Order: sequence, then C-alpha cells, then structure tokens
Amino acid sequence: MAEKGDNGIYCDGQRLIYVTYSFEDYQTIWGGSLSDYKDFLLARQRKFQQLQEEHFGAWIVLVPFDRKDFSSWLEENPLYKQCSNQHAHWALRVASDPSHLEKIRKRHPLQNYILKDESLKAILFAWFLPVITPNASSMRKLREPIPQQLVNQIRQELITGLLAPLPQFQRYSTTRGTGVALLPGDRFVHADTIDQISEHTIESLLQTWDSCSPYYFSISKQYSFPICPHWHFPRVAVLCFPLIVLGCAFDCETVTIRISRADSKDLPLHIWKNYFQYLNVSLYPGRGTDFAAAGFTKHIYNEIQRELTSEAELLEPSKYPAYLWRVK
Repeated sequence: MAEKGDNGIYCDGQRLIYVTYSFEDYQTIWGGSLSDYKDFLLARQRKFQQLQEEHFGAWIVLVPFDRKDFSSWLEENPLYKQCSNQHAHWALRVASDPSHLEKIRKRHPLQNYILKDESLKAILFAWFLPVITPNASSMRKLREPIPQQLVNQIRQELITGLLAPLPQFQRYSTTRGTGVALLPGDRFVHADTIDQISEHTIESLLQTWDSCSPYYFSISKQYSFPICPHWHFPRVAVLCFPLIVLGCAFDCETVTIRISRADSKDLPLHIWKNYFQYLNVSLYPGRGTDFAAAGFTKHIYNEIQRELTSEAELLEPSKYPAYLWRVK
C-alpha cells in the first residue's frame, strides 16, 4: 500500500507535481472518515505551499489520481511497487505526455482541496493605546494584570459592535474549524514583545483539541510593559493590548479587514478611558484606533511615536495644558 505522508508530491527540478485525490480514492487507498480526508487534504496543501517556496520558479502540474491508469502503469513498472512515493512517479510519467494528462483531467474534472472556510488560522493583533502618565506610580499600575471583568467587557463590546455578527467558533481538529473566536490578552505589553508572544501562544492554540476557546489568554509577567526608574514624568507611553483571532481563514481575513478600517465610534474606547482614569492615566487625545498584526507591530509603533508629542513639551508645565487643548 502507498504511504500517505507526502505521496503524490514531487519535484524533478523543473516541474512540481501535485496529485489530487477524491474522497473515494482516499477511502480505497488509506481508509478513514470524511473528517480524516479533509485533514489529509489540508495537510497536503500546506506541504505543497512549502515546496512552492522551496522550488520557486518550478512549473506546477496538478494530476488527478486515476486508479485504473495507475494500476496499469504499476503492472508495467513492478520495480515501483516497493516505492513509498509511487503515485508521484506515476504522475510524473503522466505529466510528461500532455495528451495523456489531458485525458486524465477530462475523466476527473473536479479538483479536491480544502477551502478557507475550514482551514484553521490564528492571528495576534496589537491594539495600540497611547496614554499620558503623570508619575511613576501610575506607570507601575499599567504593569499589573488587567481585571478579567474588564477584559471580558472589551471582548463583548468588540463582538457585538465592530465584529457583529461574529460567526460562532467550532473546532473540528488541530487544522480545521469554522467561525471565529476573539481572545484578548490580560496584560499591556510593549510592541517589541508582540512577535515573541505570538510565536508560542498561537502555536499552543493551534495544537489544542478543545472544541471551543477560552474567553481570554494569560500573558506571562515577563512580558509586562517595561518601565525605567530614570524616566521623567509626565510621559507618553504606547501600550499594546494583545488580541488573538482564532478561526477559519475566511473569517480571520474578515476580522482583519474590519479591524484595519475601525473608527473611534466602532471601538469601546469609553471603557479604556474609564479604566485609565481609575489609574490616574489619560488616553492620548484623538488616538486609540491603531491596530497591527504580529510582524508589523514595530513599524506601526514607530509611526505612532513620530506622530506623538516630544517628551520635552510634556515636561514643561506651561506647555502641557496648551498641548492637551490643541490636539483635542
């Protein structure tokens, strides 16, 4: 029996061969349920995308599997009966003859692949919240965990507002699911740490077998927003509030689009303002709608920093009130 693994995927240096299998083919060769078949297709597609990057510039040839043609070829070439990737060698022979390939394609006009409505994906976003901190005591409070009640309130406001109607998340396996879930973090962090948090947190989420997701995710204290004992105050600090979007690729893309187009009226900024006021901190006037996905956070962070006032201006008491009035 042919091994499941990477069977049917092969590059001869010029052509990247990719054999497609119907559900009937899969059951006959390897057995398994429809869910198993979908996981198989998705794993193959991801492997194929990886090979596309490795063999950039190779001609891509899709060959639908044909049991009758394959069996005839194997009888004529018995040395391949012990080969682990015999389907690929058969497909390479088929691809070498355009007329033969055309006949195979006419017999199997449908291609088999997983659409993005089931392909599981996770993206970590940073919500940038510039604040004005009057003293070191207020800055230290920003390092503490955000109250769970507040995190849940932010999450619920986003779900019923900006992201409504959010399709309910349901997981089928470690690679497939439908709908989308929103998981806020429970700490403010610096933009420099977002990529680190993304790397291990997303991997952990994708590997879990839970059919549903938690309402938020915990962030280690080591990623807390950093402070320096030599800082002067008042000071502008750009906080990052992490948000993970977990779901099928289509819905993750829709969330990305909506977040990128968010306006202040679409976001629960009033909740942040009240919380910051409780900490004796002010949300930077006119800001709070900037988001960036992991991998782009440092770029957006630098842009925001260039647009904010200089520390010298904040340090001069005579200019501070005028500055606040001017940018409102």
